[in-house]
Amino acid sequence: MLKVKTTVGEICITSIEIEKNMNIEDILTLCPENCQILSARCVEEVIFATIIAIKAFKQSRNIAKTIRGEILLRLAGEKQIKDAIKSVGAKPGNNYIVIFDELDPCKKLAEMLSKLNLKESKLFRCNPEEAKKSFEKAAITEIL
Repeated sequence: MLKVKTTVGEICITSIEIEKNMNIEDILTLCPENCQILSARCVEEVIFATIIAIKAFKQSRNIAKTIRGEILLRLAGEKQIKDAIKSVGAKPGNNYIVIFDELDPCKKLAEMLSKLNLKESKLFRCNPEEAKKSFEKAAITEIL
């Protein structure tokens, strides 16, 4: 579990493995509005997409109706939510779960993992070049 202090508050993120026999819809339903589960290559992508999504909402520049949707759009570099879900939505395999806008986001995340009976897995890091490309893709959503 990784706690990140940002200009928009603390974010807590971890990696989870979603098995093929798990019902992803049930997992997402139990994820509150200040939580998102995503399929991404590395933790840096999710952190950056979360930060710019929260900033977009605070500055009324959001595209999606919810911050959860905005995170999907930013991470995918898409304007359409259905395309973003197809690209970076939760799916069987390695996923990231992020909680934001909490006093103690890591405590809340640990409680969620326990409630959902999910186990943490290894956090994957991007090399700097991969991260830079991901950041550009997330930021370009702003001008599409």
